Amino acid sequence: MPSTATRDSAPGHYPTALIDTRWAAGGRRLLLRPVLPQDESLLAALVLAQSPAARRNRFHGAVRPSAGLCRQMAQVDHHRHLALVVSTVEHGQEQLLADARYCVADDGRSAEFALLVDERWQRHGVGAWALRALQQAAAGAGLAWLEGDVLQDNQAMLGLARRCGFACAPDPQDERLVRVQRRLAPADAHPLPPAAPSLLRRLLRTLAGQPAGLHFATPFRALQTRPQP
Repeated sequence: MPSTATRDSAPGHYPTALIDTRWAAGGRRLLLRPVLPQDESLLAALVLAQSPAARRNRFHGAVRPSAGLCRQMAQVDHHRHLALVVSTVEHGQEQLLADARYCVADDGRSAEFALLVDERWQRHGVGAWALRALQQAAAGAGLAWLEGDVLQDNQAMLGLARRCGFACAPDPQDERLVRVQRRLAPADAHPLPPAAPSLLRRLLRTLAGQPAGLHFATPFRALQTRPQP
């Protein structure tokens, strides 16, 4: 039987097993969950809130998020393209603090990943949490490698990658880039603790209102996704 990493890019079931919660300093609750199609505007707000330097690190260019790009980032199939977001509630409104995603390569055994963490929430453990959750999901999907390209001067991301077990080596084809890679093993797919039933109920109600006719299969390269701490 083929693993989930080799299935066709058809919309899959929402992976509730990946939902996790943590408490930040000051008692604020953070929620890690797979992205929803309704997150399009939240993703746009996250990208727009970053400095040009942070957007350059993430997209390898000073990208302003178009409606089409944010739509593609929000509509994933959860198999070949998985995206996790970290959010919190501020003034009664949900806002995204991080976006971590991977897209499975044609070989069905490796995936390219990307990570963006709000600059105001860096060095608070959010990036490491999201990246390790992404590694866990990739290992659980049967993938053997998680890899990505990081700008050579993005020392924060390179440091995070090393702390999360990635090997870093200069890209032989582009001196501006460092290739980061981590070999995955079944032992990396440790189950997350179950999410609170109330969180699951709220998310499932949101999914029940999902518009019909959405298209989820988005080529990863079209998103210009690159890692960022």
